Amino acid sequence: MISVRHQITVAPRGAASERDTMTNWKLGLIGLAISSLGISALASPTAQAAVLIIHAGRNEPPPVREERVVVRRGYVWDGGHYGWRHHRYVWARGHYMHQRRGHEWAPGRWERHQDHYDWYRGEWHPQR
Repeated sequence: MISVRHQITVAPRGAASERDTMTNWKLGLIGLAISSLGISALASPTAQAAVLIIHAGRNEPPPVREERVVVRRGYVWDGGHYGWRHHRYVWARGHYMHQRRGHEWAPGRWERHQDHYDWYRGEWHPQR
């Protein structure tokens, strides 16, 4: 009579599979990060788009405040403006920005649109 014995060994619950899953997850995340960097480098815009439009109230924004501006080499002054917050106009002071080679700064502006005002933020334009 021949007897056959089967020996079954059970690994601690999830030890090997959790490690493999974690490794795969990390590799997938690293691959995603590298591929997104490559795609963003290919599709990087040459100028910032003025996509943000803020719809404000029916009243015209107050006149812009006088600001003391000192010319600084390598910087562009983005003048202050009134922003629309909590249903009223609030002053946002101007600031310096690093100049972008080959571009010029077009400041933000308020424009009347039907029965209200819209704010179009400033943007960089390629120089001609």
